[in-house]
Amino acid sequence: MTTYSFNIFIILTVYLSFSFHPSQGFKVIQPQYQTINPDGSATISCEHKANVSSVKDVRLNRVSLQGGVERLMLCQKGNTGCKNTVMYQENPNKFLFILLNIGPEATKVAYECEFTVKTGPLDNTKRGTPTQLRAGQNKTEDYVPPSLSPPPPPPPSHLVGYQLIWILIGLLALIILYSSVITCVYIRFRMTSNNREPDNCTYVEMRKAPLTADSPLGIFCG
Repeated sequence: MTTYSFNIFIILTVYLSFSFHPSQGFKVIQPQYQTINPDGSATISCEHKANVSSVKDVRLNRVSLQGGVERLMLCQKGNTGCKNTVMYQENPNKFLFILLNIGPEATKVAYECEFTVKTGPLDNTKRGTPTQLRAGQNKTEDYVPPSLSPPPPPPPSHLVGYQLIWILIGLLALIILYSSVITCVYIRFRMTSNNREPDNCTYVEMRKAPLTADSPLGIFCG
């Protein structure tokens, strides 16, 4: 084998080794849709499946959905001056981009994750399927703290009327019972007084004619 053939064999071997390297066909995973939070923020997760221990670069691009594909980089690894965007690395393969102060125009564009990994002397760049934002419901308007919950509704008016009637009946029954007791005590006292025999009595002669031996005597009790 000549030297020229040997060099060609080495070059072909190196090329094939890079061509079939697992990182060459790695995927970028990101959500298809993401809901905007009530405070006007949203989080987009970007994850790669490359068989590498480090990432050379990661970006979040804004892609126009109207007309042609136009990319605008919003934030990049190592850039601390990203406007209204914060990047956080959750693990070696996953990054989180937090979008702040999102306006209504954010639902008309998409957000694309882009990774660049280094495999030997080559850099391999892959992009994910762009994520679209959806407006969420403002749950803070529907939520009422327990301490501010409205009071329970008052009972129906007919129930209130029944309660007043029963209260009046109870008071009337007590008055009748009290009067009956007083009346019974008074009647019994009068009967006892009438049946009592006099203790200090003096017999006095009743004179309507001349006094005789058979004249009746009157009784006076003092």
